[in-house]
Amino acid sequence: MLVALAPPAVLAADYKTGPAPGWVIATKPGNPTDGQLSKDSDGISYLLVDTQERVGEETSTRYRRLASRALNPHGVGSVANIEIQFDPSYQALTLHAVNLVRGGRVFDKLAKAKVRVIQRETELDARIFDGAKSANIFLDDVRVGDVVDYAYSVTGRNPVFGDGSFGRVALQFSVPVARIHARLLVPEGRAIAVSTLYSSKKPSMTRRDGFLDYDWNVSNDPGLAIEAGAPSWYDPRPAAAFSSFADWNAVARWAQKLYVVPKILSPKLEAEVARIARTEKSQAGRMLATLRLVQSEVRYLGVEVGVNSHMPNPPSLVFDRRFGDCKDKALLTVALLSRLGIDANVALVNTTMQQGLAEELPSPGAFDHVIVRVMLDHQPYWLDPTLPEQRSDLPHFIQPDYGLALVVDPATTRLVKMDAARSHVAKRSLHVVFDARKDFDKPVGYTVTSTYEGREADSMRANLASRNLVDLQKNYLNWYSNYYPHISVAAPLEVEDDEANNKLTISEHYRITDIATVSEDDGKHTVTISTVDFDVLFNAPEVGIRKSPLALGFPLTVEQTTEVLLPSEWPITPNEQRIEDPAFTFKQAVRLDGLRLIITDHYQSLATHVSAKDMPRYLGNLARVRDALGYSLYWTDPTSAAGTPSSGSTSSSATQRTGMEQMNWPVAMLALAVLAIWGWLAALAYRYDPPAQHAGPDDPEGLGGWLVPVAIGLVISPFIIGRALIDLAGAMSADTWAALTTFGGASYHALWAPLLLVELVANLGQLVFAVLLLVLFFQRRTCFPKLMIGFYVASAVLQGADLMMSSLVPAISVTEKEYGTLVRVIVTSAIWSAYLFRSRRVKATFVRRYHGKAIQRDGVIDLPGISG
Repeated sequence: MLVALAPPAVLAADYKTGPAPGWVIATKPGNPTDGQLSKDSDGISYLLVDTQERVGEETSTRYRRLASRALNPHGVGSVANIEIQFDPSYQALTLHAVNLVRGGRVFDKLAKAKVRVIQRETELDARIFDGAKSANIFLDDVRVGDVVDYAYSVTGRNPVFGDGSFGRVALQFSVPVARIHARLLVPEGRAIAVSTLYSSKKPSMTRRDGFLDYDWNVSNDPGLAIEAGAPSWYDPRPAAAFSSFADWNAVARWAQKLYVVPKILSPKLEAEVARIARTEKSQAGRMLATLRLVQSEVRYLGVEVGVNSHMPNPPSLVFDRRFGDCKDKALLTVALLSRLGIDANVALVNTTMQQGLAEELPSPGAFDHVIVRVMLDHQPYWLDPTLPEQRSDLPHFIQPDYGLALVVDPATTRLVKMDAARSHVAKRSLHVVFDARKDFDKPVGYTVTSTYEGREADSMRANLASRNLVDLQKNYLNWYSNYYPHISVAAPLEVEDDEANNKLTISEHYRITDIATVSEDDGKHTVTISTVDFDVLFNAPEVGIRKSPLALGFPLTVEQTTEVLLPSEWPITPNEQRIEDPAFTFKQAVRLDGLRLIITDHYQSLATHVSAKDMPRYLGNLARVRDALGYSLYWTDPTSAAGTPSSGSTSSSATQRTGMEQMNWPVAMLALAVLAIWGWLAALAYRYDPPAQHAGPDDPEGLGGWLVPVAIGLVISPFIIGRALIDLAGAMSADTWAALTTFGGASYHALWAPLLLVELVANLGQLVFAVLLLVLFFQRRTCFPKLMIGFYVASAVLQGADLMMSSLVPAISVTEKEYGTLVRVIVTSAIWSAYLFRSRRVKATFVRRYHGKAIQRDGVIDLPGISG
């Protein structure tokens, strides 16, 4: 409202209008293909994204032009509202053109456009004030089919970077773009590295008016949407990047000028130094006391206008006003530690890209967060002063791990892998008790005791600090009601915090009435023992068929012990099972101890993510775990209480959900039929009886020489193929198969069914013939060389066909590694086939016939191979 009422002269002072700079090259919008139009979302077809930047000695100018077409009324609302962000503390905005194109005619909208410049603090929720503004242009009379084509430039460089220049321009977006143009002009003679990230595409380069002119053109890019659940560091979309910082040492030296530790601290800070030195005698104790002081006494608030986007405020000022952002709190922490004689440095990290920093050009723009590295007894410790107060002792102290860090020190030459030893502790243990000793038809006591350790304790502690226990109790109760509708609170929630050992325990007490359900058909009473935390842990991901990897919680250990206190003896069958996946392990044990049914579930994460190509296997194993979770107790007496036999008419039993319901019986029966056919073909091959090849008396014979690697390959082949079949079985479980092959489903693709069936048939055939060839090899049969050559050729052909079919399924990301593997298989098959065809040892060794006939080799009589 204040902006709307401001005089026009004030509004216009934030921007100006004018022609595009003379160095800008005009670029025509592209023409989208039918395929692109079918993928366009939000009712917009993007015709042009043009970015051109000229790097000067003292400043830089970035020119942008965007053209998009409204495809429907929703798209009209988007293209008719233009928003341009800039920082007025060091940038000047110039609007060059705002055109509307309709039916081939161009209408100039800039002269009469409604432009409003407003303070748009987009990060206030994160308590960051950066002073950025946005110029908003609201167009009238925009219709479906119109093209909005606008251009502007922003001139200026943040003085905090001095004469350093860096930046990046996207060469791919999440939506299709008919034409992407990027251009960079760099002064000749100035050392600026230029690179295309995540792509082998190189720009064209010419010399123009004292500048090196780099130019990228991308036509009809299909776009790459990154599905929900992908790791934060995953973004393979290509980008053009440049930087005048020669290496990471240059970035560290730039940062060193900003993070100068003052020699003199304020009296307040000196008093805190004296207090810590007096109360803490060890260096470790002083380090933790300093961290707690900054975490608890200085609230997080960032005023990041202009140079303060990267330049910290003086530590004394930060402590006096008791607020600061990450860089303020980091420098304050280092200043205090240095006065205490502790070796500490500021460190720059990227909380999103993490290990992906290794692919970036060195520049200050590669980082989004500041922490502290401390060296104690030659051991690095990583501190994050912006975290909630950490009150554990040193053995249980959880350090942040953002993958890679740049230590701000003139001697730094590379990024350092953090790999904090204590950062890998994240454990949640639950003890759940169902007290049904008074019978299941009476109210059942339900207690849940959750113990959080390491990162899990820190996270839950922060959660508790932001809400009261009453609201937390209500949330828990509502969640459990999804499983037990007649649940109520029996006693208030209790919290016990063992800060020194970094353990936090929450105890919950409930009462469940009518816990059993009754079937109207047969009168069966059923009590379901649910594992609530594990149900959430093993939920299927929001997007299962994907091109991007799926992020997993790592490290994480979750274990639950469930006790059911039974009213009487119950026939329980002890059971143990284990489900293993490269991404996790799951173990479950069921046992009976008197009148206590005890179920233990254990989960251990093993990886940070699952690749897109491994998703069918992962989804299959998730389904297996979901099927294993929970336990059911039932009885079939409509007149008697639970577990109370009456004249033998009451039967009590217990069942556990098994994998039988998930068995894909049609595919299983098909597999048995295919296996029988392959067995019949193998039997025919076994009787194949060609004559022995001619060999001389001096030719080497026996299973030695280069036949040894052949033998090793034959021995391990059945195990490798068997493992592949086990992984394939997961993708063919009933749930996963239905998700992949049901038309209209989110995961459906027409090629999933034929691809999986071809892999099943091929793997079964390879398994049968691998066993057959192993037998023929050690029997030294004359048919072995030819059948082995055929096996090599068939394996190469099948792998090539599988790769070709996989590449046609969008959810499967076929990488260069897979093509490399295919090439290696073809080359290896060719080499060993040639060896089996020409080797004298092979000719002299494989001489035994199917029928028991003596074989004469140049006057030497061999014994029969197989008699009978």
